[in-house]
Amino acid sequence: MEQETMALLGGGFGIVMSISFVFVILLWIKGRKEVYRSAFGWVIAHFVVFSAAVACCLKAIGTRPTHPSMASEGNSLWLGIGGVLWAASMLILLGAIAAFTARDTHRGE
Repeated sequence: MEQETMALLGGGFGIVMSISFVFVILLWIKGRKEVYRSAFGWVIAHFVVFSAAVACCLKAIGTRPTHPSMASEGNSLWLGIGGVLWAASMLILLGAIAAFTARDTHRGE
């Protein structure tokens, strides 16, 4: 890859994730509905774990190995960790969706 590509990928991802994070926080503050409190927490947890997954994948494709004979193993490890974190973030997102769609049992609906 070109030298500037990794900086652009990291910076672009950081900007988009920051905007998304601030947007969710503002929605959470604006809504102030207790029934959705855990759902917003799930969304924020998804953002954090997903960001960690992307960081692992960017590390895998952006680092220059000090020992070329171990480059493939190192990259595979980082991609594997990133994949596991991505899967965890998707499960967390499903938890958020379930929390948003759960009925409020206190009102008898």
